[in-house]
Amino acid sequence: MENGALKIGELPELHIVGLDEVVLHEDPDMDRVARLVDRFSADGILKNPPVVGRSKGHRRIVLDGANRVTALRKLGYPHVLVQELDLFHPGLGLETWHHAIERLPSEEIIKHIDSVPGVGWTEDDSQVDSQPTGMARFQFSDGRLISLSGADRLHEWVVQLHQVTQLYHRFAFFDRVSYTNLDDLRRNYRNFSALVSFRPFSREDLQSLTHWDKRVPSGVTRVLLPKRALRFNIQLEMLRAGLSLEEKEEWLQQNILEKVEDKAIRFYREPTFFFDE
Repeated sequence: MENGALKIGELPELHIVGLDEVVLHEDPDMDRVARLVDRFSADGILKNPPVVGRSKGHRRIVLDGANRVTALRKLGYPHVLVQELDLFHPGLGLETWHHAIERLPSEEIIKHIDSVPGVGWTEDDSQVDSQPTGMARFQFSDGRLISLSGADRLHEWVVQLHQVTQLYHRFAFFDRVSYTNLDDLRRNYRNFSALVSFRPFSREDLQSLTHWDKRVPSGVTRVLLPKRALRFNIQLEMLRAGLSLEEKEEWLQQNILEKVEDKAIRFYREPTFFFDE
């Protein structure tokens, strides 16, 4: 299909739902949340809807947009515009980001890992681009690799993972990346010291974590969507307006129909980079 307008049946599924109907599976980044609170207060616009996955017997799980959802909650909004899809949609991919750490020597990182109860590590000679089989894997700037192991139960080792990543989360000495080449990392991060890779999470893992009221550390889960709605630019006042949820949903679906009629929706097949995030 060439770039162009989509038919209504091919659009991402958009709904307005109660904020109490969605649950986070990962921690928000509170620095980004603070910036979003300021931006939402200033311009009153939600550009990109958070993405939620639905499954029978579970609340909608936020797959992308933990910071936006948290900021809206802090501002007291009762409802939120979301893009919704089946959690078990075959086109939905769950991966993990890598974390590029700066300014922390390997000795300090290992000392911190040793201080976390129940977490052990061993030297690792696997390929860096392969998925870790344990909790996580650290590759240091000199090429040395270590693999981490922890508790057998998911909700317990996620707590341990929080404790491990707390070292660099606390000082914000990291960035999430999708590549593992050391030369590129050293070039892009002047003070690069280590790359962290994580074991991927399954859909069942996300259901289990939300059941136990546990979350993955911020910036770990990477969600690949079959289609993504961007730049909807809903006025936040509509989410706060004294209308019922049903009335807001009716307004939304009518608004989408009008956008289709106006040929205001574009589809781009090729990978697209935004330079204004």
